[in-house]
Amino acid sequence: MGGLSILSALPNLTAITEATAAVTRLFEMIDRVPTIDSEDKKGKALSYVRGEIEFQDVYFCYPSRPDTPVLQGFNLTVPAGKSVGLVGGSGSGKSTVIQLFERFYDPVEGVILLDGHKTNRLQLKWLRSQIGLVNQEPVLFATSIKENILFGKEGASMENVISAAKAANAHDFIVKLPDGYETQVS
Repeated sequence: MGGLSILSALPNLTAITEATAAVTRLFEMIDRVPTIDSEDKKGKALSYVRGEIEFQDVYFCYPSRPDTPVLQGFNLTVPAGKSVGLVGGSGSGKSTVIQLFERFYDPVEGVILLDGHKTNRLQLKWLRSQIGLVNQEPVLFATSIKENILFGKEGASMENVISAAKAANAHDFIVKLPDGYETQVS
């Protein structure tokens, strides 16, 4: 009886082995401690931001591809109050520059400054709250337009939501929708 039971379990052995390997990778991912902790309260929050951004001799490669440099000796100064367009082919590092400034990654070498202060010494949550970014292909979550805008600033008032929509030239479009700001995005 025991032998027959083992024989009937053998066809499922492959699935059990694959599931065990998948769960192992999943637990490794869950247990991983990120090098940049978005909830870390340490760091400085500037009382006033002019907005000068500077990249000084920045080198970077993604952790998943350490042998493929993305930025090599990258230098950029964006004076406060000025607009800059980053132009280049696919994979040239445009999005990487923004991700480095927002501290989703830290450079391998070099320094990134905001008003002369190293961004890695600023409080991360505060730093990200100072940045407004609209990607070419924005990602919307399956919730209301109002809730999507609130992801940009938690706890903002409805007046702030409307102000942000107006600044993005979206308010007139939104109010014409049947449910206005409560319209569900799918």
